Amino acid sequence: MKTAAALLLLALPLTAMAEPPPVTHGQKAPAAEPMKRFQWRDEAAGYTFVAPPRWAGKVKAVPLASAELAKSGATSGVKFVAGTKTLLVLLASDDERAKAVTDAGNRELSRHDGHIVAVHAATDSGDLALTDDELAQAVQWDGQQAGTAVR
Repeated sequence: MKTAAALLLLALPLTAMAEPPPVTHGQKAPAAEPMKRFQWRDEAAGYTFVAPPRWAGKVKAVPLASAELAKSGATSGVKFVAGTKTLLVLLASDDERAKAVTDAGNRELSRHDGHIVAVHAATDSGDLALTDDELAQAVQWDGQQAGTAVR
């Protein structure tokens, strides 16, 4: 009897190892998907633009040329394009040039520590268009809590 009990105890771990652990059912874990997020960083002005996930993989950031910056009065800028369509243009400047940027037809979006960010949005961006709330939360200044809009 002792021998039979000992054999049973020895046989249990062998049978447990033969079966896959519960929950896995012998299937491999799904491949990790990259985080779907769109962001663009302006080092000079000290902010990061974070767009909604629907922009990920569809929108590209194209820095503005010197001529475009000179025309707008901004110190740095970027346009966000989907294919051949420009969705919006972000312009950054210091407080001294802020009036020139807004006088050029751009709307002030955010202001922080002597810098401003202005926006010029296309009117026909379709499903990639950003709402006013999304725009307000998209600009994240260095040293500020994420999602804090500074005006």
